[in-house]
Amino acid sequence: MYWPRLSIRTTVLLAIAAAVLIPAAALWHVDQRLIREVQQPLIQQHRQALMVMASNVLVEPLWTIDSNQVQAALKRTLDEPSVLAVRLAERRPLAPPIVLKRPGITGDAGQPMRTEIVREGEVLADLELRFDEREIERILSARRAGTLQLVALQVLLATAVLLGVFYRRLLRPIQRLKQQASAIAHRAELAPLKWHGEDELGELGQHLNEVHGQIHGLFSELESKKAALETMALHDPLTGLANRTLFAELTLAAVAAARRDNGKLALLFIDLDRFKSVNDQLGHAAGDDLLIALAGRLRATVRESDVVCRHSGDEFTILLHDAHTWDEVAATADRLLKAIEAPMTVREQEASVSASIGIALFPDDAADYEELLRHADTAMYAAKRLGRARHSFFRSEFNSQLQATLRLEKELQYALLHDEFVLHYQPLVAAVGGTVLGCEALIRWMHPVRGMVPPLQFIPAAEQSGLISELGNWTVRAACAQIARWKAAGLNFGTVAVNVSALEFRHHRLVDTLTQAMADFGVQPDELEIELTESVLMTDTETTQRIVERLHALGLRLVVDDFGTGYSSLAYLKHLRPSKIKIDRSFVRDLPADEDDRVLVRAIVQLARALGIAVVAEGVETEPQREFLCGIGCTALQGFLLARPQPAAEFELIVRGGLLVDATRS
Repeated sequence: MYWPRLSIRTTVLLAIAAAVLIPAAALWHVDQRLIREVQQPLIQQHRQALMVMASNVLVEPLWTIDSNQVQAALKRTLDEPSVLAVRLAERRPLAPPIVLKRPGITGDAGQPMRTEIVREGEVLADLELRFDEREIERILSARRAGTLQLVALQVLLATAVLLGVFYRRLLRPIQRLKQQASAIAHRAELAPLKWHGEDELGELGQHLNEVHGQIHGLFSELESKKAALETMALHDPLTGLANRTLFAELTLAAVAAARRDNGKLALLFIDLDRFKSVNDQLGHAAGDDLLIALAGRLRATVRESDVVCRHSGDEFTILLHDAHTWDEVAATADRLLKAIEAPMTVREQEASVSASIGIALFPDDAADYEELLRHADTAMYAAKRLGRARHSFFRSEFNSQLQATLRLEKELQYALLHDEFVLHYQPLVAAVGGTVLGCEALIRWMHPVRGMVPPLQFIPAAEQSGLISELGNWTVRAACAQIARWKAAGLNFGTVAVNVSALEFRHHRLVDTLTQAMADFGVQPDELEIELTESVLMTDTETTQRIVERLHALGLRLVVDDFGTGYSSLAYLKHLRPSKIKIDRSFVRDLPADEDDRVLVRAIVQLARALGIAVVAEGVETEPQREFLCGIGCTALQGFLLARPQPAAEFELIVRGGLLVDATRS
């Protein structure tokens, strides 16, 4: 069965109507039935009484044969409302019956009642009265009208009372409850309503006041949390700058506006130079403080309308609006470089960094945000290749260079997987006597198409792509494996020096790689040397010192390569205690003709001898160079005059044949 859905108000009103009308209708029905049952005997008695009265009144006139009195008595009987007709039939001979009827009554209408009029035992006449059959209905109708008025009055009074109670105790509280619930649902401001707790709705209203207050508090808390989450979702939590998501949205909108209004934009991609050294020297907390300070400087340098974003780590991006000329953008980039390079105090220590900035312009360099960002990033790497601490505008040829770099990185990955690298060994000979003291292991790439590729053509790409660690790991293991083969063959090869790049040196797995390789191939510490550039050893001193101490704990000796080209520090040299230093070929090239080179090289040799450090001269290509270096006390020599880098088999032949001894003595 289907029940229609009604509101509480309608349901209660219908219930009130039913509660009032149904009893009234039942009372009405019962009253009518009772009236009928009661009135019918009374009417019958009344009719019988009329018959008796009419008979008694007619006795005397009939006995005396007084026709006028008879007529008068019959008329009086007909005047009774319930009598429709009167018929009197006398028993005396030839007396005609007397019939009286109300106007409009025809035929034998009405319900007859008959009786005999008797005196002294003699029947004088037969009397017939016809009564109105609708008399009971008229009486019931009159009673019905009165009863109906009483029932209507009862219904009205009951309805008024119930509706008053319903409105005051139910409808009005429900309306107020609805107002409260609506305010809660729509989070509208509503002062707490006053409720009296004398009934359940009042208690419910008080509870709703409490719930409203709690929900309002929860919504306020949720709003603040939502705002905080939106801020977190669109801003960098450390610096408070826009994050990549927000920056992309703002740049997309700016590009659309610039395309519509023929405007110009500039996107600057900023990468901090050597930021890792700050983390290594001062700690990551200090690095975070530095980033926060730099974020403030970047915001203060550009206009309010420009957008500054922390892209990732130590990378930032800036969107410049209304970038109409290159000069304006370049001037802004220069101001940013100066602001970044200004020294600052971080955790009571002075720190400074530089930055490389790549710049791409819209619509000159790119047609959309992704392309604009990509070209700015490419220009930034170009700035790094040009020497860092500078800015560079994007040029189309950068893309071809980038594609070439990406192809080279893929080829390097393939080369590592398919063992395309080999080691060549350049002998290291004693300056006096020409004895082979060892060699330097130099990596070469046997490219299947380009042939032999020197390290200068692929090492920078390996460092940039992060493959340098894998390449260094391969070099260490290949050198140790060759040492094991030479030892098995009984070759007196001296020591093998392995070059380690800056990125590889600072990697925490370097020491583990060396330890594992030496254990796997049975290499002794005095058979292997680690060769590092001076610039690597003179930066990140705390990290460097820790790694050097671990290498010394393994018994490995350190060789400082390219000595004299970096920012040399005698104090660091004293603490690191390398076994050898190698004079860079730039100081050897013009010997012995150049006076300055002679003074510098002689000073380096004397300093090293004073500290008990052996000195190796690189790049020896002429006999005068060899003679000068031998004369000032240089320990060992290395260069094309003596021997070029050789495959392992040829180096073995050189050592076994003693060719270098004869060459150096001649």
